[in-house]
Amino acid sequence: MNNGLAIVIKQTYRTHFKSRGYWLLVLSPIIFAVVIGGIIFGITQMQGNTTPTVAVIGNPQVRKVFKADEKSLDIKVSKITDSKAANKALTATDIDGVLTIDADNATLTTQPKSNTINKEAIVSVLGNLSRSQKASEYGLTTEQTQALIKPFNLKSVVQQTNSQSTDGDNSDMANYGIAVAIGIVTTMIVMWYASMIATEIANEKSSRIMETLLAATSASIQYFGKMIGIFALAVTHLIIYIIAGTIGYFFLQNNALLSGIKQTFSNVTIGFAIYAVLFILVAVALYLVLTAMIASLINDNAQVQQAVQPITILAMIGYMFSFVMTNMPNNIVIKVVSYVPFISQSMMPVRLVTKVETWPAAIVALIISLVSVIALAWFGKRIYAKNVLSYSDDKIMSQLIKNIKDRH
Repeated sequence: MNNGLAIVIKQTYRTHFKSRGYWLLVLSPIIFAVVIGGIIFGITQMQGNTTPTVAVIGNPQVRKVFKADEKSLDIKVSKITDSKAANKALTATDIDGVLTIDADNATLTTQPKSNTINKEAIVSVLGNLSRSQKASEYGLTTEQTQALIKPFNLKSVVQQTNSQSTDGDNSDMANYGIAVAIGIVTTMIVMWYASMIATEIANEKSSRIMETLLAATSASIQYFGKMIGIFALAVTHLIIYIIAGTIGYFFLQNNALLSGIKQTFSNVTIGFAIYAVLFILVAVALYLVLTAMIASLINDNAQVQQAVQPITILAMIGYMFSFVMTNMPNNIVIKVVSYVPFISQSMMPVRLVTKVETWPAAIVALIISLVSVIALAWFGKRIYAKNVLSYSDDKIMSQLIKNIKDRH
């Protein structure tokens, strides 16, 4: 590697890595996740102490059934069997409810401070008991009674091309979660680092340091050095998140909430996770190249927002498409856009994990984006060299269009 290029990369990386702003950028989501995780963990832990206590009054046989089904009903059946004593205990908030059974009717009495009682589950149990009693009166056998009260079971599955099936409800939830996560992560990282490189170039141009830098090195070295240095920061950023996520996983692996999340996302493999991270990194590189090109047209810091705005809009297009895609994955426009650089990183990984696309198609989309990075980088090098010492009063996008036309 050219010594000048290595120096620019190291200087760019080190300057931002040591800055307070970079660590605020990196740690803020982690701190937020830890706080939210702590709150959720605390709530789930406290839930173990909020099981409602219910006094079942009336039919002793029904009370025995409820006692046997305490776990599934998520209640604790009180030892109180007298109506007067039960109402007194309810008034004193010693219990959470009084279930009074009277032939085919039942009344559940609670008070404002009662813990939540699963009324639907209670209705289901009472309904089954009532049907069993009527079936016995009609002379049905035990098997016939069980067949009568057995609920209809509808299971939703998603058929895959490899002849395997996955739980439909979990699959839908996981697909939506992945679409949201990839869209948010990609958009946020692109916006952060696009703004970072634009601000750096604007600072150097507005302070006229750029003339001094280019006297010591070439425009190409500054161009590639800054992009590689900022890209290395983005890689470091993701590595920190992966390490933090791994540590969090080992600390919370026995947590009930995490177990539910693992079950929901059980269809996601390590191979896919690596692919998604690679696609995000390629997308970041692509946006950094585009930002460096546009930022070279900036005169001062006041124009940074003007330069970053079209980058942000472009990133948001992919983010929005990722939501549309989950509802119409086979739409021809969605299929084509999934291969388009600047947008495909928010779409193709989701299409792959939902089995709408195969691995060969996913690899092709990644290669197209990678080739686009290389092509755009070499194309942008000339635009950067031409404009980095130029100070025009024209609008940035007008300058960019003019430069592109001049290239042809």
